[in-house]
Amino acid sequence: MSTAYEEYSSKYRTPETPATVKDARRILEERGQYNQSLLSKPPFDVLDKAVNVTNTTVQLPEMPGHDFLLRVYKPKDYSGSSLPIMCYFHGDFWCTGNANSKDFGCRAIIARGTAIIIASFEYRLVPEVTWQECFNDAEYAMKWVAAKACTLGGDPTKGFPVGGATAGAHLAAICAIRARNRHPNIKLTGQCLIVPTTLAWPNDKIPSEWKERLKSHTEMADAPVLNEKLYEAYVQLLKIPDDEKRNGENFPAWASLEGLPPAYLPMDECDPTRDQGFLYANLLRKAGVLTRVDYYEGLPNMFVHYAELSTTLTAGYNLSAAVKWLLQHEDKK
Repeated sequence: MSTAYEEYSSKYRTPETPATVKDARRILEERGQYNQSLLSKPPFDVLDKAVNVTNTTVQLPEMPGHDFLLRVYKPKDYSGSSLPIMCYFHGDFWCTGNANSKDFGCRAIIARGTAIIIASFEYRLVPEVTWQECFNDAEYAMKWVAAKACTLGGDPTKGFPVGGATAGAHLAAICAIRARNRHPNIKLTGQCLIVPTTLAWPNDKIPSEWKERLKSHTEMADAPVLNEKLYEAYVQLLKIPDDEKRNGENFPAWASLEGLPPAYLPMDECDPTRDQGFLYANLLRKAGVLTRVDYYEGLPNMFVHYAELSTTLTAGYNLSAAVKWLLQHEDKK
């Protein structure tokens, strides 16, 4: 692997690649707790000092019997005046992870200079629920934030991006498509898609011209942290029928993308899913969607877990600047 990952491996314990969903949940829980412990130490303490974080539970109208954890991030100097608001989803491939999983990314957006409120939802995980329920949780959470933003200090008319990382970016992307298709009253103003999964691979119905753009599935089949075998196991765990895999409201690469809000995609290198994000960026641009991409050579999937990397620190600054860019370039039509 190239230099950034070698830097991490030379200084810290090499991240364990999970063999099972149980392993993945344990590893990600441990990593999330470890990252929380870093918040008391420089240079990470700024992510704590500059950001107020509160945890609460909410019930969504479509799921009145379930308490969803909602983590809300606000600037420490928040004055009570309304701010733009982002609906955010953690990653880790639909079956693992929680609000801690991508906590540093949410903190960095605010701590590095963007005045925004972030509402991070913990959606339900497969296999405890079906793929439909997992995907729908994200849509319902987006609807809840649109309706209840003022209770959090947010104002969607000042900016309402949706965001997430890996599978959370996938959920954010389908939220943008479902908002356009199903909820004309919801006006999303941006998409922050950190290393998004945009289709279910492998799939023998994938067009040949796409396959030429998806070589990372072979080139990075043995990547650290997430390898191709593990990624395919996560997709299989969804148990999603083939025809639903090609439904753009489930996997966004298959959707008509015209009229979607501007998109930002920060991409890594050492990752079998890498080229799905680059393919999606190309499809967005072809559809006339304003799209911006950053690329971090040498970083593995879920690189935001590895806060000690200098490139991850840079990515935090870039992430905040890009969210600010989304707020400035929202679709006015």
